[in-house]
Amino acid sequence: MNFHKKLFTIFGVLLFYFLNFPEKLFADPKSFEWQPVGVDDYGNITQWINLLSYEPLNNDSFRMQMKLVEGNKQILGRLDINCRNKDYYLRKRKQMSQRGTWNSLVKGSSFEEIAQFHCKKTDAAPLWGYTSATKYLWNIDNPSYPASNHKGNWLTLYKNRSREFKYNSNTLKISDYILAAYFYQKKQSYQYNPYISRKSDYGWIAVSCKENLSSVFRKLSNSSKGEWMAPKPGPIGGGASLIRKAKCYE
Repeated sequence: MNFHKKLFTIFGVLLFYFLNFPEKLFADPKSFEWQPVGVDDYGNITQWINLLSYEPLNNDSFRMQMKLVEGNKQILGRLDINCRNKDYYLRKRKQMSQRGTWNSLVKGSSFEEIAQFHCKKTDAAPLWGYTSATKYLWNIDNPSYPASNHKGNWLTLYKNRSREFKYNSNTLKISDYILAAYFYQKKQSYQYNPYISRKSDYGWIAVSCKENLSSVFRKLSNSSKGEWMAPKPGPIGGGASLIRKAKCYE
């Protein structure tokens, strides 16, 4: 009789644990780090992604856990991204179908930014600009301290009603690129929210001296180690081109 009572107690504890498993996940700061990745037309956050949940699925794909707003409730989900096809599949928790629609990654979206960060680790990396020809810009040492702590004079390259860009005069020329610290600020607004907010940040940029390409160092959160993003061409008169003009040919 005592044995059965003990067994019943053990099963009761286990059942309580599994029934409350999602809540325990949300409450564990070591397992979850939620980053907003979606907002509505009013600027309200509707989607978060767990930055610590990265899980490779195969040579071209990875998965991350998500939290979504549905009605007035937050529900769990998962995001699968295929780096070779450049598409994603979002599945809500308790959704049984495995044949949901795969959607193309929209350029400039939060999902695409996450893909740029993690697709570097897959066999499809060259499709995202991580090629052997541009390796001198993206396969370089990570900065050892924040760009905001860089010593030097901050020079304004351009400033208008919507954007501002500065770079630090204390640059370093390494082989075929210039390593520079920068500061940017831009205005952002939402369709049904009259309030205009400002987004600003410091960062690092590697500017090529032999072609119109530059790579930025990006961290998805303060706890991530960060990655150099795939090199991209910039507009004439943009921040990278002005740094190239000022520093590559001294």
